Amino acid sequence: MPFLYFLPLLIVSFSTPARADDNTPPEPKTFEQLLEKLRQHPEIASYSAKAESVQHYAKGELGLPDPVLFVQEQDYPIGSSMSRNQEEKMIGFKQEIPAFGTLSSKSEKMGADARKQQLAADYAFATMKAKLITTLASWKSIKEQEKLINEQIALFNSEKTSIKGRIITNQSGISQLSMSRAEGTEAEIMRTELMEQRHELEAMLTTMVGSAPDVELPEIKPAEWSGDVEKTYLVRLGIQDIEMAHKDVDLREAEFNPKFEVQANYGRMYGGDNAGTIMVGVSIPLWASESQTPRLEGAKAALSAAQSDQDNIKRQVKEKLDHLQAQIAASEQKIKLFKVKNTHLINAASAITREYEAGKADFAMYLKTKRDAISASISLTQEQAKHIGLIADFNHYFIEGASQ
Repeated sequence: MPFLYFLPLLIVSFSTPARADDNTPPEPKTFEQLLEKLRQHPEIASYSAKAESVQHYAKGELGLPDPVLFVQEQDYPIGSSMSRNQEEKMIGFKQEIPAFGTLSSKSEKMGADARKQQLAADYAFATMKAKLITTLASWKSIKEQEKLINEQIALFNSEKTSIKGRIITNQSGISQLSMSRAEGTEAEIMRTELMEQRHELEAMLTTMVGSAPDVELPEIKPAEWSGDVEKTYLVRLGIQDIEMAHKDVDLREAEFNPKFEVQANYGRMYGGDNAGTIMVGVSIPLWASESQTPRLEGAKAALSAAQSDQDNIKRQVKEKLDHLQAQIAASEQKIKLFKVKNTHLINAASAITREYEAGKADFAMYLKTKRDAISASISLTQEQAKHIGLIADFNHYFIEGASQ
């Protein structure tokens, strides 16, 4: 009786397929999850690692050089029978002290470089995020265009069938059939090109986030733009270049300060007495005109170059953002016009359908109106994807949270 009780359970357990025990991460379902995957991209991780590396270097520049521990033994009268009486044995250490201000200047210069590397990492992520948004928008557009092209091809097939019937009744000619076939072939070419673009986009998505997920994009709005280029990544990166050049000037000026060396030792002299010595050395800038001065002048010239580059970057960024803003506005206007055109064509197709059913319009006019409406929908879909890409390109210039 117990065996009969457990028999159904055994049947169920053996009939249930075992789940694969793998560590495959779940497919991203939201745009936020895609962004988390994007942060794990090797390029982004490399930038972040570089920023962390320079931060550690900046801290290391504050340390003094390692002291030197030495043991000294001297025997003056080499080969003399009295050498034992001239013997000295000493132990000591020596510490070099760099010129005042050089360590802090080096550390601050590398700190500015670390901030630049972090900004570069953030900018790289913003650039890849814009590319992801543009690719997803194009991916969605391609799918919609494929559906519309398939409808277009179906209409051409219906038109060819209709023309063949009218040729039999001497209501149409071979030329019209040939033209319809040519237009249908053009639609087939468009579908093939869409397939090619789809494969390219799929490869791009796989490279960025590991797969080509079907994720809906959130609403993408352009950042506010008042002409303040200081809120952009490229200008902030230039600011860090200027700061690094400033710190290099400070470093070269600090190199004019004297360097120090402290040495102390202790040991037993040849007379048997214990003794110790302390020595303090200081550098004299006798060759400053040949060494430090040229480096200082070079640092000042590099600072001037960084400031000139910054002015040029500001102009280029403003020009680019103004142009993108104009493109976005033009694209918005085109979308509105495409929607108006599409509405008119849909209304015309509905009217032609009624007229065709009432015998007041021929089948060719009905098909042409339907094809025109589909073509307008394809143009609208393409422009909507382009519009999202323009906004993504525009937004990626701004430091996140700084454009408001």
